[in-house]
Amino acid sequence: MLQQTFIHIPGIGKQTEMEMWEHGIHSWDDADRFEKRFGAVGARLQQKLDDYIPRSRDAVRRRDAAFFSRLSEVGEAWRVYPEFAEECVYLDIETTGLSSVFDSITMVGLYDGRTYRAFVEGDNLQDLPGHLQKYSVVITFNGAGFDLRFLKLAFPDIKFPPIHIDLRWATRRLGMQGGLKSIEAELGLKRADTIGELGGHDATVLWSKYLRGDREALGQLIQYNTEDVVNLKPIMEITYDRLSRDRSPFLRDAAARVITSMVELPKSNKRAVLRRATIQSGSTDLVSRLLRRCPHVEKLPRIVGIDLTGSEKRATGWALMQGPNATTRCISTDSELISETLAANPDLVSIDSPLSLPEAYGTPGAPIYRKCELALKRMGISVFWCLLPSMAMLTRRGIKLATELRKAGCKVIESYPGAAQDILGIPRKKASLEELKQGLFRAGITGDFVTTKVTHDEVDAVTSALVGLFYLADDYMALGTASEDFLIVPRSAKFNYTKLAQIISASGLDEVLKNSPTEVESFRDAQECTATAG
Repeated sequence: MLQQTFIHIPGIGKQTEMEMWEHGIHSWDDADRFEKRFGAVGARLQQKLDDYIPRSRDAVRRRDAAFFSRLSEVGEAWRVYPEFAEECVYLDIETTGLSSVFDSITMVGLYDGRTYRAFVEGDNLQDLPGHLQKYSVVITFNGAGFDLRFLKLAFPDIKFPPIHIDLRWATRRLGMQGGLKSIEAELGLKRADTIGELGGHDATVLWSKYLRGDREALGQLIQYNTEDVVNLKPIMEITYDRLSRDRSPFLRDAAARVITSMVELPKSNKRAVLRRATIQSGSTDLVSRLLRRCPHVEKLPRIVGIDLTGSEKRATGWALMQGPNATTRCISTDSELISETLAANPDLVSIDSPLSLPEAYGTPGAPIYRKCELALKRMGISVFWCLLPSMAMLTRRGIKLATELRKAGCKVIESYPGAAQDILGIPRKKASLEELKQGLFRAGITGDFVTTKVTHDEVDAVTSALVGLFYLADDYMALGTASEDFLIVPRSAKFNYTKLAQIISASGLDEVLKNSPTEVESFRDAQECTATAG
């Protein structure tokens, strides 16, 4: 298809290219022939062809894919294949989650059509940028929106190959919808039975298992990534063939390549990576470090975490964290929640529920979300608007509970366990409740909840309590505004603070607070607590 392409030439668009094809100028060779041009090509266009066609041939001969970079700009990068197939690399990354601010890359897989290489965090991930420079074309599935964006954040100075083919959008032009697995199924590509059912959430769980000492989990993660990457090659071949025939009427009789069997896995550095893999310790000192940073709290701090439900008809998860130890239970009514919490004599109460309303609430056209929720969405953190019909009852209950506890003298903050778990690299309960429990244990929290059967609400309540410890240790971020109150999230050295600052500004949030917990309290003291949301 590249030999039939003219839109890489500045000044030639898709309409002009189509008109040239309709006049019988189907290739660079045709463009050189006077009888083909006569009456069909104007003087200015002839000059462009005389200038760029020889240079195009020379670029192919020199394997200079950058010469055709304009094809990426006009959404036609797929045309460089297969002329540059030998200079292609297929790429897929695995991460701790979807947030460009809070999450990080765990591993990257590269496949050049012959050999697969795994680049793993803590082992050889830092070697990736140099390795990528060997290639002229990088092929991904949704790389423009995810893989390459994450890599740019992780390695600000990384230089990608000059041509990027994103198969998500190339296959979309053929009418294919959905993710990589659905595209594979539509094209008849099969995966090994051992990992055929694994998905993105499972990849985060496998990484969590590896961090607590399971080397086999890392092997599974590498195999999962291998099949993600290797399957991009047949998808690229089929997509190229079908787009070529669809785009160029004179190529419609070309033979289609059809692959219906399982792709054979290539040679890999998997064994070498696993030999070097360092078994992680069973726990970390995160909690103990946070406790040492709470000098203003007498003895061991007592923190109540509450994973509030929208109604008293469904039990709420409740946890008391005293130092590193957490005890949990389920509580139904508001009166019981208040009495149990006050009886615990907490230094802090951390509630998983919206505890305030949007600033413009009650005015026509007011949004149903707060600025902190908008910011979390933009960071890639899954969150629901506080006044969605399904959330409004929870928001009313949360505001009422926080008001009563504050009247009783409790310090109360708003937390969001899902965001905290993403930030700490712990799988959420939907991915694996067991790995969530183990992740909290690795952070240094002890208690019966680790080994006994408890509800996911209780485990989220423990996470809320952990957020409270970050708050007391002055190691937190307060997302919000003075008028809408603040959502507290843990701080992390792994954050992309440049990206965070951009999102904070775009979302209209106050600058992230960095001072003591009393600063947030002073904002709250200036507000009148609203008892209900209606």
